[in-house]
Amino acid sequence: MTNTRSLLLALASAAVMGGLATGQAADAGPSGAVQPAAPSSPAASGIDPRSGGFQIALGEWALSPEARAIRPGLVTFVISNRGKFRHGLELEIRRVDDDRDGDHGDDDAKSIRLSPGQSTRITLNLAPGVYELECFVSHHDELGMRGVLEVREDAPLVKPPVASRAAVEIIGFAFKPATLETTVGKTVTWRNADAAPHTATASQFSSPQLGKGASYRRTFTRAGTYTYLCALHPGMRGKVVVAKGAS
Repeated sequence: MTNTRSLLLALASAAVMGGLATGQAADAGPSGAVQPAAPSSPAASGIDPRSGGFQIALGEWALSPEARAIRPGLVTFVISNRGKFRHGLELEIRRVDDDRDGDHGDDDAKSIRLSPGQSTRITLNLAPGVYELECFVSHHDELGMRGVLEVREDAPLVKPPVASRAAVEIIGFAFKPATLETTVGKTVTWRNADAAPHTATASQFSSPQLGKGASYRRTFTRAGTYTYLCALHPGMRGKVVVAKGAS
């Protein structure tokens, strides 16, 4: 009861943007980034994933949080629907208690339902604990749109990605980097780090469906700009710019 009461107080005092159950979706830029509620300085060993907004991407049929564990305190969730269908999405954040089963209703924090391409923001002050994330559109949790977020003091910092001229990581329902520059004769590798399957599909090439951990390689023999998308989630788009090599 103490944990439940603490969470309820936290939810009541939190500044909620985008609506806690009844609010409206906030406009989001292409990156969906927001200003941090409590700025933190990058550390030598990594950065706090709460900085700039904690991203949670939704799509068929998975949830993709920016990290699996975060430190307690104020955090702004940036929830984006990068799915294909106009089903609308709802996100529940709830406490998982080892000694209780079933829905904990009073502990729930819900986003609005999101149409494809929409984003919303919720700012909460989270106490240490384990929280369950899931989509509340009918049966979507059963299809795989659920996960767990740990909130603990010793949650690891996140290391910034190392830029590569030859690799694209598929993570959070996005291609990173969105634009990759390379030269003729170089091979580009796409690797899927998401739980959901993805493709890299263009008019000139197409990968098979890539499950988690799978990769696809393509050698570019002609200069040009190659735009591509995920055939399963068309809102995911990327570009490879191939320049002529040194003569």
